[in-house]
Amino acid sequence: MKTLAKKPWITKITEYPNKKLCWFLFIAATILYLPTITFDYTLDDALVMTGNKYTQQGLKGVKDIFTHDLFEGFFGEGKQIVAGGRYRPFTQFIFAIQKELFGFHPWIGHLTNILSYALLMVILFLTIKALLSFPPFNKENAKLIAFLATVLYLFHPIHTEVVCNIKSLDEIFSMLGSLGAILLLLSYHNKPKIYKLFLSGFIFFIALLSKENALTWLGVWLFWLLFTHKSFSKKYIINSFVVLLIPAALFIFIRSQVLGAFLNTEIPKELLNNPFINSTKTEEIATVLFTWLIYFKLLIFPHPLTHDYYPKQIPILNFGDFRVWLAIILVLAIIYILIKSWKRKPIIAFAILMFIANFSMVSNLLFNVGTFMNERFIFSASAGFTLAVGWLFAKWGERSPKWAMYVLITILALYGVKTVSRSFVWKDNLTLFTTDAKTSNNSAKVQVSAAEVLIKEAEKTNNPNKREKLLVEALKYLQRGGEIYPNYYGVYDLGGKAHFYLKNYDLSLENYLTCAKLNPNIPTPYNNIYAVGVNALNDSVYDVAQRAFKFLINKYPDSTNYLFQLALVYKTTMQIDSAILTLNKIIEKDNCHADAYNQLGEIYARYLANNKVAEQYLLKAVKCNPTNSAALENLGVLYGMQGRSLDALNYFKQAYKLNPNSKNIMQNMGLAYKNLGIIDSANYYLQKAQQ
Repeated sequence: MKTLAKKPWITKITEYPNKKLCWFLFIAATILYLPTITFDYTLDDALVMTGNKYTQQGLKGVKDIFTHDLFEGFFGEGKQIVAGGRYRPFTQFIFAIQKELFGFHPWIGHLTNILSYALLMVILFLTIKALLSFPPFNKENAKLIAFLATVLYLFHPIHTEVVCNIKSLDEIFSMLGSLGAILLLLSYHNKPKIYKLFLSGFIFFIALLSKENALTWLGVWLFWLLFTHKSFSKKYIINSFVVLLIPAALFIFIRSQVLGAFLNTEIPKELLNNPFINSTKTEEIATVLFTWLIYFKLLIFPHPLTHDYYPKQIPILNFGDFRVWLAIILVLAIIYILIKSWKRKPIIAFAILMFIANFSMVSNLLFNVGTFMNERFIFSASAGFTLAVGWLFAKWGERSPKWAMYVLITILALYGVKTVSRSFVWKDNLTLFTTDAKTSNNSAKVQVSAAEVLIKEAEKTNNPNKREKLLVEALKYLQRGGEIYPNYYGVYDLGGKAHFYLKNYDLSLENYLTCAKLNPNIPTPYNNIYAVGVNALNDSVYDVAQRAFKFLINKYPDSTNYLFQLALVYKTTMQIDSAILTLNKIIEKDNCHADAYNQLGEIYARYLANNKVAEQYLLKAVKCNPTNSAALENLGVLYGMQGRSLDALNYFKQAYKLNPNSKNIMQNMGLAYKNLGIIDSANYYLQKAQQ
């Protein structure tokens, strides 16, 4: 008796209804990334959410969100941080709604990303299936190829950055809206309903407001029509372009009004915002080609992954480097495959063109995007790659279904393991930066970021041993960052802070002096140098304190505050003549500087035994500032030493009213009462001073 032949797995897939396949994709994507719901905010989330003043206002900030550059809410108005500016108000609007409804809780942001990515998988599957349902593509295999392409896309680890980083919702919405618009256009062709055209244009406009990269899908639509135009009337082709071009034109107009230009590619002349600042044009092109080779490698073998490809993680190359020629060979090979497959294997040709269109805006070839590369840059473009791979597995499955299935399952399993393990790196900034600092060992930015987050951890702990360990580890990352980029301001700013916490005041001062040299026009390094000087003085590191205040006086010669601190250093180190000279300079600038008069009075009484001059200075201090408790107390001490106990008590009482918690004043009051024979009051204050 004959048994029925077992159906191959590829046939089973095509027999499942679309609804079941869609639910599988949605649930698989949700489960794959579900652990991220417990993660914290990371990386650039502060730029658009927790640290953005417009998002912080919730719905009250919506107007500013739609009328300002994305980064202005964080850096301040008028700041040109990256090439071309950033106008992506829609996802920031979503974050503002989240803030209004839930406050700043990362779980709601991660949940939004998970569900949006899961929905994207459904729309990607349906759109590819619809695109492949027209000649010259193979309608019979459309569902299979679309499903395989989508499931490969779903599990690919290179997408972890976009899903795990809440801020990257803009990438998801941009692609989701673009695919949704195309799907509606195809639906309109099959069942013409005018609302589908309006809805398509509206959704595409949302995609553009999410991220300007949605413009590249116009190219995808154009390339697709090159293959399928015989299936459509001229009217449909024109209408479909009009539906997409109108929102594109409107977006370009609005963007240019908000940012001042549609695409201003001028960027700050700083290495971290322009990795090619010290390169020739030839070196720039060669290096860009090399990054394409890395992208291709990560699509095939996504390991290791990192969020940071900033200088100098990618080396500057020239055309004498064999890696550049490997990239050129790769590009030429892809072009050759594109030409050869145009008529024989149109799906491959279209997949290549889909990749090229989506990759064009972030490729660094058309304009400098401000960094060498990023894994999130090929979030949309990788759909072209998985479409080609999906087609290859479909063809292989026809000839050898068992082996094709085994290899596919193996790839998906490896992708899944890598995706999950990589996702957990994104649980917080400490994990992300310290992990990727090892992968991106030549990136100055991530080395400094790792140090910064370690210093923040040190600030939180009350355990001195743990605190010291964290700070020492941070300094190691800063050392590496300085080796990579010696003029990186952040290296010395954070180095100054770490050494300050460790009470290495000399090294802290050196770091802040370098900050002042690198960026002399901002107040931050000078404020930090002052803090080092004050704390060094309090901790008896007088040479550092003296250097700090002398530097500040040289920068700000009219500052009586810096002169006064230097005078305290001179006084404490018994440089009495220098102290008097410095205090007199203060009085020349401010003839009623009470603290300066008080210090002069103390110096003349204590070190020069000239009570008459001391009294004059102290009385002048009190006259200039009757609430100066130190001068009042010093007058009391001076009169007490002269036997004028009643006068001494009078000034001690005034000082006590201003500073009732001073044990020293209580002690002096008790002694004054004792000298006057008022024993009860004497005992009261003397006992209180001992409590």
